[in-house]
Amino acid sequence: MTLPPAGEPHDDLLHRAALPADGLSDLRATPRGVLWLAADPETGRRRLWQWHDRLEDGRPQPLSPEHLDIASRVNGYGGGALACLDQHAIFVEADSQTLDRQPLSGGEASPWWSRHDSRYGGLTPDPRRRRLLAVEESGQGRDTRQRLVALDGRRRRVLDAGADFYGAPALSPCGTRLAWVEWDLGDMPWQRSRLRQARLDAQGTLHDLALWDAGAAITQPRFTAANELIVLSDHGGWWQPYRVTGPAKSLDIQRLGTRQADHASTPWQLGECQHLWPTADRGVIMAFEVGAARILVTDGEGREHAPILRDTGRLVGLAHADGWLYAITQGARHAARLSRVNLTTHAEETLFALPTPENPPLPRMLQATVADGERVPAFLYGPGPASSRPPPLIVRVHGGPTSACYPVFDPLVHYWTQHGFAVADINPRGSANAGRAYRERLAGEWGRIDVEDVIALTRSLVARGLADPGRLFVRGQSAGGFTVLNLLATTRLFRAGASLYGVTDAPHLAPRTHRFESGYLDWLLGDAHTQRARSPINRLDAFATPVIFFQGNRDTVVVPEQTLAMAEALRRRGVPARVMLFEDEGHGIRQPHNRCRLIAAEMQFFLEQGDGRG
Repeated sequence: MTLPPAGEPHDDLLHRAALPADGLSDLRATPRGVLWLAADPETGRRRLWQWHDRLEDGRPQPLSPEHLDIASRVNGYGGGALACLDQHAIFVEADSQTLDRQPLSGGEASPWWSRHDSRYGGLTPDPRRRRLLAVEESGQGRDTRQRLVALDGRRRRVLDAGADFYGAPALSPCGTRLAWVEWDLGDMPWQRSRLRQARLDAQGTLHDLALWDAGAAITQPRFTAANELIVLSDHGGWWQPYRVTGPAKSLDIQRLGTRQADHASTPWQLGECQHLWPTADRGVIMAFEVGAARILVTDGEGREHAPILRDTGRLVGLAHADGWLYAITQGARHAARLSRVNLTTHAEETLFALPTPENPPLPRMLQATVADGERVPAFLYGPGPASSRPPPLIVRVHGGPTSACYPVFDPLVHYWTQHGFAVADINPRGSANAGRAYRERLAGEWGRIDVEDVIALTRSLVARGLADPGRLFVRGQSAGGFTVLNLLATTRLFRAGASLYGVTDAPHLAPRTHRFESGYLDWLLGDAHTQRARSPINRLDAFATPVIFFQGNRDTVVVPEQTLAMAEALRRRGVPARVMLFEDEGHGIRQPHNRCRLIAAEMQFFLEQGDGRG
């Protein structure tokens, strides 16, 4: 297997591979421009940045100090860690979950609000009452509780409690209507949730609470400039926009637009914004088309007018101010960037962008047919160096598992293709962005149909001459690691596999996972017998393929003892198994220097196994 060397951790290409391609988030409009969070390339910490058209040199500038990391911990996945109120940015400090306040004009950040054992997310400004609305979470493990609260920096007021989980609240421009999504244990927010709506009096007290329960998943409530409520619901099979009007006891629900597509990604985090209605006759909405996000300008009824930001593959967030739309996107030819679009002329301008090489590998959309005739989509990236023979292949399985991969630039894919590998990103059955029915194919089937889909895709690529059958590799993280390990216990198709903090023992994980996902495994796998049968730790005798494990020593989701025990058990059976433990990491290897070590070790392992057996 003659390929370029994997390199040392100080290699420039390796260093770039460790940088986040999706390091921008939490886009918020201000009276002067926009705020957002950006991951620091050296530390991985999320810093607050600002742009407005009165900056002296017109360039974005960081606001928060370098040592601060900004992130919500609500539900373990956070979201909505930033808001603008009274010419100040208010944000959640990652470690303490304290709310800090910093003047938009500059100056020091100072503590604004904290409460013992409480975490905050989904921050929403209420400027008329000079307060902040938020999801508050307190307690630990199965004793976690959530509520909607209002904070003014001195006092806290509970607006609503009683549901198990709350989405980020949405406030109408006039300040008199509040809407939110809530759901209960046993469901994830993309399975079933309820819309609540209320009237606010001058003091901010809730009245005339209304409920819409469509028996499906409702997400991203947003108010138009005319104070009308628009939500996305998938009771028709796709996350589509609906206008909600009428009195509390007789809500009128009207669908907008006709496109049969998901207009939202799965709500793992709070406060995602993928549709906006900046004027009475103008909307901006995202729609997924063959796995890629498209951003569309519509009229007030959802009828499409024109696409904008055409090179988008993934939309992270939207905001608007003073006739401008702001968007954080990723595309096949660019890493995450912040753009603005004039809503009248559709003129576009890039304000901030993460680095992208001159000739990034471009995705090729393809599909594989599985046993029952269903089509499973994937994106294939060809190798950089030309070769007369089919290239080695790395198949990637995304996490979640109710998530998705996107046809966007990833510096890690660029690293692999520059080393002669082809890369295939698969969206197996159960993935997001392709409608409710496709998403629900995973019910009770995790560890089975996802394994079938990866095998079908890999064999299809080999049959088409797009991959060398003797040099096939697979890797996955978290839920994707579970799929990888079950693959290696099912087939000898691959030369080696990599599990990044992958689930090895589902019954052991179930009682220890956080409350947000406490019923998820039952939906994914079924009863306790099935959970045991599909857990890789109970399939050790079926393994023969070398595997490398990467694990954070502070991981509380997949505890390191599970990974170490599985690797040791494989070694006792004569299966090559390595473990790379990161002392200062949790569930996810996030620090750039640790990611460099991981990428180099993984590449070296694949090269060794390819040389030894290819």
